[in-house]
Amino acid sequence: MPSDPLTILLAAAFTSGWASIHALRHHAEDLTFVLALLVYALATAVVSLLAARAGLLMVPDHAAGWMYAATGGG
Repeated sequence: MPSDPLTILLAAAFTSGWASIHALRHHAEDLTFVLALLVYALATAVVSLLAARAGLLMVPDHAAGWMYAATGGG
């Protein structure tokens, strides 16, 4: 059975993450804060990547677009 290096790396990262959580269980308040920051950062990164992939780098401002068209800008 061939071993995929990415699979081994992901398994090692997962295992080391759970090992660090288990080792820091006596500092639950600090660990909760760090994990919440990590989840926030990951969620922000995923949403940013999905927005960039869909071409939504910024929210369109429809009001400004109508004003631009109404004043004959162009």
